Amino acid sequence: MIDLPQSIEHIDPEWLSQALSLRFPGTQVLKVTFGTSVRATGTKVRMLLEYNDAGHAHRLPATMWFKGGYEDHSDNVRTSHARESMFYDEIEPLGLVNAPKTYFAGVDEKTGFGAQLIEDLLQRNARFGDARKPVSVDSARQAIEQMARLHAHWWNSPELERLGPVGGSLATDGIVLRILTEDAWSTAMASDTARDLPEAFHAHDVAVAAMTRLWELDRASANLCMVHGDPHPGNLFYEQDGTPGFLDWQRLMQCDWAHDVNYFMVSSLSVEDCAEHEEALVRHYLKTLAEQGVAAPAWDEAWLSYRQHAAYGLVWNIVPPVMQPKEIVDVEAMRFNAAVARLDTYEAVLG
Repeated sequence: MIDLPQSIEHIDPEWLSQALSLRFPGTQVLKVTFGTSVRATGTKVRMLLEYNDAGHAHRLPATMWFKGGYEDHSDNVRTSHARESMFYDEIEPLGLVNAPKTYFAGVDEKTGFGAQLIEDLLQRNARFGDARKPVSVDSARQAIEQMARLHAHWWNSPELERLGPVGGSLATDGIVLRILTEDAWSTAMASDTARDLPEAFHAHDVAVAAMTRLWELDRASANLCMVHGDPHPGNLFYEQDGTPGFLDWQRLMQCDWAHDVNYFMVSSLSVEDCAEHEEALVRHYLKTLAEQGVAAPAWDEAWLSYRQHAAYGLVWNIVPPVMQPKEIVDVEAMRFNAAVARLDTYEAVLG
């Protein structure tokens, strides 16, 4: 494995040539021009590349994205970048899910730094998910079929240990409970978005207890698998025909299957469509899982897990504006609050 750039300034034609030649022998990058950059959990930079004849023969694209971690907080989330490199290096090429194509993915063994060169989806004319625009039931069905294929790949497999503790950094880094303060929760419960949330959950200690208990249930689950971990609308894209795909694999982790399925369905469908179609969609997920050769959980067990995992979405009530725009936070909080009421999540988790 080649050394990874230690700063954006080190992403130059020489390094890009070395990286791309690992999969596309003989490729040389003659020139790189940097375009849009996105600075968030990770660092993403769009690049315009010029190649030698070998690069053109491999049909490498004119643009692609470099993704790594050059933010002030990056040292605290090294594992997330390493997991994303694992996904793009090992899992994406299997074709289990629709995801950006991978041209390079690696981890620096000395620093734990992970970086990838991935497809520029604008070349597919893809559109990106937005919580303010609910997905169709048909697109949701296609997404959970992809989830079932991904989940089946390492279902209850020893390979899951490569993904770290159950629940990943969501459960271990403390960020959820750090932002779920009593003041933040009280403020959220006084807002209009909390109108559908059952009264029991308006108590801060109940919300904390539900989140903590859900992680306990996940650790004890008999149905662990590799999950995306964060499949809300902002981490999805759609082909022009509506076919969904998944972005941002930094939360790749082992967890109960229902973490992905509930989080995606409740966050992406309208409240009305989710209420009407969620049982049928969960049954379709289980059917697809069985078609992959997995001994899928029985219906009663599966439906209970689905109901329980709506509790995680309560975090949307206290997501700060620096992490997501307020209009997105409000839409998602209302969807999960309605789901928690509809699914009687209190009884399912704490009853």
